[in-house]
Amino acid sequence: MFEPFQNFMNTAAGRFGVYREVKAADICQKFRTLIPELFPDKESPGESVSPAFYKDSVLVVNVASSAWAQEVVMRKGKIIAEMNDKIGQVVIKNLRAQLK
Repeated sequence: MFEPFQNFMNTAAGRFGVYREVKAADICQKFRTLIPELFPDKESPGESVSPAFYKDSVLVVNVASSAWAQEVVMRKGKIIAEMNDKIGQVVIKNLRAQLK
């Protein structure tokens, strides 16, 4: 019987001691795909907001300007809720914005 590769990722990552890194990369990728949905009223938000890293339940995002940092902070609750919903569990508890 065929099983998707994704079913083995967590097991393999745990076996080789890179589970946290794989989880962080997955969270950052999900954020990249969610950016247009989070900022539908902005033109090309993917160029101005990008994930920097995920560590200790905190997602840090790079922003192009202080105006974008303010946008991220104002939508912080929604971003955290949408990301946790997309992931299927509460893994992000805080969000920070930093200038690129």
